[in-house]
Amino acid sequence: MLTPPDNPLLHIFLLGHMRVQSSTGLSLLPTGTKTKALLAILALSNRRPVARTRLAELLWSKRAPEQARASLRQEIHRLMDVLHPLGPEVLDVQRHTLAIRPDLTDIDIEHVFRTTPQTVMALPDPLPPLLEDLSAVDPGFATWLEEERNRLLDYKAAQLEALLASTTEPATIMAATRRLLRLNPLNECAWRAYIQAAMHSKEESTALLGAEHCLRAFSHTIAATPGQETMRLIAKVRATHQQNTQGAHGALLPLPHAPSPLSHSPVADDPLHMLRATVFLSCPTADCTTENVALAERFRDELGLDMAMHGMLDISVQSECLTAPPFQSLPSRRQWDFLVGITITGSSEGKTTCLLQAFDTRLNDTIVWGYRLSLTPTTLRALSNRFASALILSLFTTETRRLAGVPVAALSPFGMGLRALTLSMRADPRLHDTIERLMAEAQRRAPENPFLFFVRAHSLLIRMYDEWHMPVADYIQPMVTMLKQNFTLFPGNIAARYLLSTGLFYASQPDEARFLLAQMHAALPTDSPMSMLALPDGLDALCQGDAVTATRIYTAFFDTAPNVPLFSAPDQEFILSCFLAEQYEETLLHARSILATSPDRSAILVPALAAANMLRHQSLAQDYRQRLHRLHTPLCASAMEGHYAYLPAHLRQKLCHALHLPRP
Repeated sequence: MLTPPDNPLLHIFLLGHMRVQSSTGLSLLPTGTKTKALLAILALSNRRPVARTRLAELLWSKRAPEQARASLRQEIHRLMDVLHPLGPEVLDVQRHTLAIRPDLTDIDIEHVFRTTPQTVMALPDPLPPLLEDLSAVDPGFATWLEEERNRLLDYKAAQLEALLASTTEPATIMAATRRLLRLNPLNECAWRAYIQAAMHSKEESTALLGAEHCLRAFSHTIAATPGQETMRLIAKVRATHQQNTQGAHGALLPLPHAPSPLSHSPVADDPLHMLRATVFLSCPTADCTTENVALAERFRDELGLDMAMHGMLDISVQSECLTAPPFQSLPSRRQWDFLVGITITGSSEGKTTCLLQAFDTRLNDTIVWGYRLSLTPTTLRALSNRFASALILSLFTTETRRLAGVPVAALSPFGMGLRALTLSMRADPRLHDTIERLMAEAQRRAPENPFLFFVRAHSLLIRMYDEWHMPVADYIQPMVTMLKQNFTLFPGNIAARYLLSTGLFYASQPDEARFLLAQMHAALPTDSPMSMLALPDGLDALCQGDAVTATRIYTAFFDTAPNVPLFSAPDQEFILSCFLAEQYEETLLHARSILATSPDRSAILVPALAAANMLRHQSLAQDYRQRLHRLHTPLCASAMEGHYAYLPAHLRQKLCHALHLPRP
């Protein structure tokens, strides 16, 4: 690889969105998509000449050779004009080839390819996507770009693997393996190196969690287990953990019903089994005031009540304020699967600061979730409401990881529901059939389990956003009917209330939805954006045609951590409301962050495409349009009418106009 020039005339940036700048900072990025793609191909050719015939094939693969070469000549002239007067200095234009000259230009991707095992950790992780905004150019270019992206990631992976082979430092090994596993979650060498480094550092809980993550990755990706060498290592880690656990607690009398954290068999679960958790308050410092303790005690009680009212966990509350850690103060703690601890850490200006944590008693009291928060009398109820949902989801996620290596046939109905819930959170249409099979078998074996009612409704709601074969109101009505039946059986269930109010809005029954929403507001007298009630409030505003208010509500809600509530966080309605409020840049900003990890969500792609059209981002709009076509999303007025029937007519017309669809 050539060394970089000392004083480059031109800087070309290919990672993320393409940029081209002169040495003075002047943008020289071509405006035409083909012109950008031409420059990108040359910049990725390692300064070698590229044949004109090859360029024509990549940029005009569907045209006849003569037409393609004529088009190429025009693009070369456009590129030279854009780079004028630097063109002759940086481009070598020959009769049969083109190349970027080796001197006077600096290309960011070349810095990546110059990294070594000793410098690879200095790279951003993850790397920004190569040519993020140049996907929709030509089928030939798309194939070439995919190959270049793979080449880039393969090079990074090779340097990380070389680093692992040359170091014995556990911290470096664990950091490098995390990066490798983000590139390829099925890299068994990386999994083994990570687990062994954790054991070498005497971080047994980290090694155990790494083993569970490994099993889950293989189970979810290829429905299989890792190879024999990896499985032997995982078995060794589990055996070590079991020996240490027995040694540490040998002096305690075991509870007759307490299962071993490793030998527990989900087959033996009661069909109505639920996880057990207890909430406690700890005040380890002596300088806590009476007011601080009283406020924290109230939060403890409210949090326990809110978690219990979801109807998905067996919840208890420790009424005393502990002065020592729970591992010393609760000798019988293993009767619970999880401990939820509130630890007072200080106070200032009328606020009580706390550390909220969840511990898994079956994983040697490992912290599986944590957050620092400040309590005031006015925000306490809203925080309790919000964090109850976040905690329940975190505990479910932890339990799902623990059961990741268990075959489906060996799962209890509760375990099947957990796996279905986790899969539904991915919003991946390819997983719908798997979720349906899990839920059908779980509800056959436990037809009265309230948790399974919730998972079924939740999965239908998630699926609704990306279903276009029937109007939303028709699709959602069975879910509403099921939730109403569930509501009569479990009237105090918060989860059923949230989902039912949301379903009623989508089913074009806003009066019933608002009546239920008013009841929930009366039970939780707060208008704080931190409350889970912000979600139906935002949808209510959108259904009334007030997209600006809906955007404000959703923005405040999503800006408040933790941003992973138990119920389907309506990020698709957030994106939609941003567009309908004519905040087009914000629409694309938020959409890109979601599509980076979930690229096939049509509910996000539709308003994102509309915003890209309004901003005249043609290449981005073409990319989104092609994705929607691949997902078989019908971009027609009748489909928009049915899918967004809950919106007022003027908002639907605004969306159709931006999508260049005729008025219905």
